[in-house]
Amino acid sequence: MNIRQSIKCLAYGCILVIIFFCSFCMAGQNQPKGYHCVTRFENGTINWSTGKISAIGKASPEDNRETSHESVPGSARADANRQIIDILKQIKINNILSVGEYASKNDVILAGMEKTVRDAIISKQYYTSALSVEITIEISMLGGFLQLVLPEEIRQIPKINPDVLKKNIKTTEGKFYTGLIIDARGLGVEPVLNPLVISEQGHNVYSSVFISREFAVQNGVSKYLCSMDQALKDKRVGNNPMVFKGLRKEGKPNTAIVISMSDYHLLEKATERHTFLKECRVIIVQD
Repeated sequence: MNIRQSIKCLAYGCILVIIFFCSFCMAGQNQPKGYHCVTRFENGTINWSTGKISAIGKASPEDNRETSHESVPGSARADANRQIIDILKQIKINNILSVGEYASKNDVILAGMEKTVRDAIISKQYYTSALSVEITIEISMLGGFLQLVLPEEIRQIPKINPDVLKKNIKTTEGKFYTGLIIDARGLGVEPVLNPLVISEQGHNVYSSVFISREFAVQNGVSKYLCSMDQALKDKRVGNNPMVFKGLRKEGKPNTAIVISMSDYHLLEKATERHTFLKECRVIIVQD
């Protein structure tokens, strides 16, 4: 092999390495992290850990022969809009009420959902050699969408004077509790927008009465993760969260996660709970 051939082989090798490295990086970016809780649909996903919802729309010249090639991307975007609205309607507010059922009785909510979808960003656009187009769009359920669909009983709670809390806060470690983690692994918990946690005797542990709407809309009533290690590191619950084990699911109409009475009494003794529950500093860990 002469010098020219050696250089050519080396160049080809470098190109292959670059292509492989770029493909690997892109694949890593497109895959949700392992500890994220993701609900998958035929044409989209809900990431309950980030609040991101995505949907895929497709179109080709063969779909409508009267459509020009220039309008195929617009048809793909319209299909993606339809797909993401369908996904939004399937989200459950609680275990018996879906967003679609709730919105069907309120034209304002339907109009708000349609506006949310129109504002969705295009995260990926792919063209095939046959001039077909595949578009992925993405929205966040946090913010405007939650303002539309969260129950009216989640109201704004006035600010709590921190000086009053500090006079009464005592924990075994001499630190303030900064959040709450519910370990619901093994219970078959399905993510909902408005989860409910109760004690074995039916006391409300975490429900709409403790939550301020401002924080629920901005951050979600609860964050869902699929790793206890990641939950303990998450900034949402701070550096000293309370951790309670879910015992079972119970109750109607909103199936609740049940914790022990001993955990309930421990929470009741922590005056700072008023702040971190109000601010939705809660994580539910599921399978």
